[in-house]
Amino acid sequence: MTEVSIERLTKVFGSSRAVDGISLRIADGEFISLLGPSGCGKTTTLKMIAGFEPVSDGAIRFDGSDVVNVPAEKRDIGMVFQNYALFPHMTVAQNLAFGLEMRKVAKPEMEERIARVLDMVQLGGYAERYPNQLSGGQQQRVALARALVIEPRILLLDEPLANLDAKLREEMRVFIRDLQRRVGITTVYVTHDQAEAMTMSDRVVVMFGGRIAQMGAPADIYEKPETLEVAEFVGQVNLIKGRVTSVDAGEAQISTVFGTVAVPDRGIARPNMTATLALRPEALDLAAAGEPGAAGRITARYYSGSLVDFRVALSSGEELHVQTFPNARYSEGDDVTVRAPLDAFWLIGAAQ
Repeated sequence: MTEVSIERLTKVFGSSRAVDGISLRIADGEFISLLGPSGCGKTTTLKMIAGFEPVSDGAIRFDGSDVVNVPAEKRDIGMVFQNYALFPHMTVAQNLAFGLEMRKVAKPEMEERIARVLDMVQLGGYAERYPNQLSGGQQQRVALARALVIEPRILLLDEPLANLDAKLREEMRVFIRDLQRRVGITTVYVTHDQAEAMTMSDRVVVMFGGRIAQMGAPADIYEKPETLEVAEFVGQVNLIKGRVTSVDAGEAQISTVFGTVAVPDRGIARPNMTATLALRPEALDLAAAGEPGAAGRITARYYSGSLVDFRVALSSGEELHVQTFPNARYSEGDDVTVRAPLDAFWLIGAAQ
């Protein structure tokens, strides 16, 4: 397998910097997701790793060797696209054989590899079928098999689940992640869907405007966003204003509608500053009016099966999004108390 190192990678289109000097190291066998909105540079980054897009500046190294000037066909990568790109006039086996024939693999080895990888993607009996005889999920697995059968050093996936329905997307997330772990291949996955990135990745790289805003384990990206932009893009978030009362030993004491909370300072808080705190909706709970917490009134209630979403207008003027289990007994118009665990707050920023 292969370690990938990206150093100050840049792509310029005219006067626009689609990718702006990013650096990233992907460990051997690691699953990395590039996550961000459309136009943030994630697909351009993937194309430069693949060799499909020329590099304006910077380096891409596979196991220490710079591949910037190596043609795509000699980089030994497997690629899965959003539209699968299967040849409609070829059977499943013929689709898989195409890349092997280009590499002049002997027929006995070719047949053995095709059989093995079809078993791997649970399509052992589908070798003679054509793409139009397969479901969307089966076509997606054939595309994965075609990328893996050449035994590449790196697997690149560009929004491969975008064309599937919601239930099948969830199934394929688990399937792809389990398959990647079994094969142990270094994988870079591009998506704008934060649930996909969180579910599948060892690390998530959040991008905005051609730059890396934050990278880390999914739990760190979600629970400890470094900027307001990351906090709002990755999941739903409540933003609470407070006043910094003191800072000591790396911890900031902040006065809020929930009382005084202690949070890691992160080097940005000073006494008397106005602080912005992130609070995820599922960390909150509702209690009867008059109990300790932040007083408010439910302005909306949305039942979504496994959760109930509430909008609560606080007496302080702020509005909160609260998620609870469906047995919640509160209704629109009820006066309630919103409760938050003291360790649920995360400091996003502070300003005079």
